[in-house]
Amino acid sequence: MVRVPELADLVVARGDDGVVIAQLRGELDMETVDAIRARLAEAITSEATRLVVDLTNVTFMDSSGVELLYRLRAQLAIRQMQLSLVLAPDALIRRTLEVSDGGAELLALTTPDA
Repeated sequence: MVRVPELADLVVARGDDGVVIAQLRGELDMETVDAIRARLAEAITSEATRLVVDLTNVTFMDSSGVELLYRLRAQLAIRQMQLSLVLAPDALIRRTLEVSDGGAELLALTTPDA
C-alpha cells in the first residue's frame, strides 16, 4: 500500500453496492497528489460502480489537486463508473474549483453528503 505524506490522510471504505468512499483530510497539493492518486487507483476495483471522494475535510487544494480530480473523472468515465464529490457549501477549496479550468465541471459533481 502506498503511504500518503503526513500533510494528508486518505481513508477508503467499500460498500456492498459497489460504491467506494474515499475520505480525504488535509492538503491535496503537489506534495500529496501522487500518493493520493496511487491510493485511489488501489481502491478502485473492477467491482466498483461509483467513487465518492469526500473533500469535506480538505484544508488546501492547488491546481495539481484539481487536475487529479479532473483526470480521475475522465478515467472513471472510460470504465463506465461514476464520480461524486462531497464538498461543504462553505468549503475554502470551493473557490479553487470555481476559478480553475474544468472546475465548473467538477463542481457539478458535488453532493452535500455521501
